[in-house]
Amino acid sequence: MKIGKLSTLLFFGTSLLGSQLVSAEDSPGNVTTTPEKSVYQRVTEKLALSYYGIYSGASLSNLTSSVQPGVDGTPDYTSPQNFENLVTMGYRVNKDLMIGGIGHFYYFPVGNPVGTGHAIQMLDPILTIQQSNIIKQGGFRLGARLNLSPGVTDGDYPLPHKEIGTVTTQFIMNYDVPNTPLSVGLFTYIRGYVPGSDTSPGSRTYRLYVAPNANYQISKRVSATLWVDLITADRNQGTGFISGMKNADIDIEPGINWDITDNISINPIINIFPSNPTLASTSLRAYLIAKAF
Repeated sequence: MKIGKLSTLLFFGTSLLGSQLVSAEDSPGNVTTTPEKSVYQRVTEKLALSYYGIYSGASLSNLTSSVQPGVDGTPDYTSPQNFENLVTMGYRVNKDLMIGGIGHFYYFPVGNPVGTGHAIQMLDPILTIQQSNIIKQGGFRLGARLNLSPGVTDGDYPLPHKEIGTVTTQFIMNYDVPNTPLSVGLFTYIRGYVPGSDTSPGSRTYRLYVAPNANYQISKRVSATLWVDLITADRNQGTGFISGMKNADIDIEPGINWDITDNISINPIINIFPSNPTLASTSLRAYLIAKAF
């Protein structure tokens, strides 16, 4: 993130903080004052800074491979091992609403193509508006996000296809099953690709993504997780609005999540393709979440 933008967030975060609270009782002179918060506390109450990373690794049948496996179990040399990284910096309007920006990039420890040395590939930046607890009733919670992303990098889809950018609406639903340690959820989004005046023929117009998931709390900091990439369907120009959608292969991701601290968690998983559930097509992955404030 550029320093100028960070300075602006810090300024507004500090200036909008509440002043010192004072309360008085009936007795004259009996005034209680809450301790004054430090500048750091005031800033971090209004700012959000977090990291979300995804490691995509090798096949279980060949853990020393530098590439990920394809659905058929053969090495996919167009998909080297990598870390996908998203760094979010935002301003908290209130406890449920955040507005900010996301830096998005890949890190290839073995290069892309493989053997060319470690490399970083920047992806399009994202302006995000995130609202949690739109509905919070009983064990059910609904949140939503609006992401706006201009096509400015060669590593992402829009710019090479001469599209302006993307608009993505996400919905996050969770339900805590009463009297059990089980929580079930649904993460879904629809992403529209904004065409330009000379967009390449046959370019992507929208994507629909649907992922049911579950979490079973084993202990205070350890849980079993399950994520299913059920629908990842793209529709291109010149095809039917519905009939033109092409769904990617479904994969299932069982794993174990460990909350190392209140602000850091790691979730190693194995990625299984039900259409070809072999060791050669199954790969290692891991999710890492870290929150500074």
